[in-house]
Amino acid sequence: MNNTRISKLALSALTGGLLALASTSCTGDFAQVNTNPLLPNDQMLGQDGVLNGAFLPTLQFAPIPTGTGGTGFVNDYQVALNLTVDSWMGYLAPRDAKWTGRNLTQFYFDEGWTNGIFSTGVSKIFAPWIKIKQLNKDVANPNLEIWHIAQISKIMGMHRTTDRYGAIPYFNVGKGSFTVAYDSQEEVYKSFFTELEEAVNHLYNYSQGNPIVPKASDVVYEGNALRWAKLGNSLMLRLAMRVRYVDQNLSRQWAEKALSHPAGLIDAVADVARIDNKAGLRTRHALFTIAGSYNDTRMGASIRSYLVGYEDPRLSVYFEGDTNIAVPPAIPASASIYDDAAKPKVEEFAPTYWLKASEVAFLKAEAALAGYSGVGTAGEHYQRGIELSFQENGIDAAQAAVYAAGTKGPASFTDEQSRYNSTAPSSVTVAWNDDASDEVKLEKIITQKYLAIYPDGLEAWSEWRRTGYPRLIPANSNISNMGVVTSDGHKNGVRCFPYPQKELSENSANVQEAIRKYRNGANAANVNVWWDVKPKQ
Repeated sequence: MNNTRISKLALSALTGGLLALASTSCTGDFAQVNTNPLLPNDQMLGQDGVLNGAFLPTLQFAPIPTGTGGTGFVNDYQVALNLTVDSWMGYLAPRDAKWTGRNLTQFYFDEGWTNGIFSTGVSKIFAPWIKIKQLNKDVANPNLEIWHIAQISKIMGMHRTTDRYGAIPYFNVGKGSFTVAYDSQEEVYKSFFTELEEAVNHLYNYSQGNPIVPKASDVVYEGNALRWAKLGNSLMLRLAMRVRYVDQNLSRQWAEKALSHPAGLIDAVADVARIDNKAGLRTRHALFTIAGSYNDTRMGASIRSYLVGYEDPRLSVYFEGDTNIAVPPAIPASASIYDDAAKPKVEEFAPTYWLKASEVAFLKAEAALAGYSGVGTAGEHYQRGIELSFQENGIDAAQAAVYAAGTKGPASFTDEQSRYNSTAPSSVTVAWNDDASDEVKLEKIITQKYLAIYPDGLEAWSEWRRTGYPRLIPANSNISNMGVVTSDGHKNGVRCFPYPQKELSENSANVQEAIRKYRNGANAANVNVWWDVKPKQ
């Protein structure tokens, strides 16, 4: 029987079983993940690699909610990303903040939504990973290629989770329970590095004689072992730069390992990590539905300020409609006032990007700025990041060269309703200047990374918290129930997600201990995570 057909059937079965563990209403019962009677058992599906064909795509759909049909993944994306980090970072904003008194965009953390966000970032990643571990690692004849692909996929998701919360349940979850002690973000990150190193080394060595991992049912690279090694190194570099300010020795150690590994990094558009119609599955992008049939999202004011001020041709690639109109940040319900604002321009079957080549170039630029070895100069990688982003968006290289020499700053923001006008969030220009201060250079690098990685609001938010850049148009209101201090666009704002009430009820002792040890005793959204230590003046 055709393996792709079986994989589709298995994945369909999981839609009714595994994915039901954390429902789209944000109240998933992930505590009983290993006893769900709806899961297909190994005997039912353990032929022709079918179990991996079910569980690996399910795992890979989880880091940035992606799916093949229905609206479950769309709702996960909307609550966990679109109404939180996408909005806080000025990428997108709701057409109408219609949840009066409990809008995430105004920093109110509703109980149901916070329960769902935690489930999306924990159980929907760990549940399929546990099954893959049982099938490929905890057996007499392990399939280490599938295992290491799953490891990188898991870390792609779980680093986003720990970047949201700080301490998370990690080391003991694989033993079969979610009601376990929380682990410090520092220890989780250190584990990420060693797990990535092991995965990269194995997959790179495998790739030297076997380019493709058979029957991988892999929706990112279709089993291309060398590209997985490149992704592992690139993810290692991302995480190494994340810890630059809290532990520079740790940062340098792992950044230089990633930079010097013979497998290389994602340096070309062909190697970009993305999910788009692979392994026989036709995948959909959540923003298509959120912007289309939901009619719930529009262009944010901050990204428009940068794109317009820089005369950036990506404006017409990222958005469609009236790009003169954007929605101001953190405003109350507005009914139909912003109906005509530009929408994100995304096709139904557009790729969901995990990690772009342009981001890797900007990571290299910062590593060079920090003085790390084996990386060249900050300026050359900065220029390369712009070139790669233009390539990734189908824009001619000649335009990239003109853009990179630009001396104009971001534009001021004029609200369509003249109620929420704002001055330009920054005066930073595009053109690189070797004589500028390191702080100005850093702002240029992170600002251009912000524009390149759109619409990945979670990664942009993590970098904003870490560095203070890009400077954003400040929020216009704040109804926070979790202590959020209104940001000036550079500091304060949401520093972490609060732990959800469901965890406080079902895993109380462990959560309370994590709050005591890692959050100064307060389950608030104004507590910095471990790596968020750089002063923002």
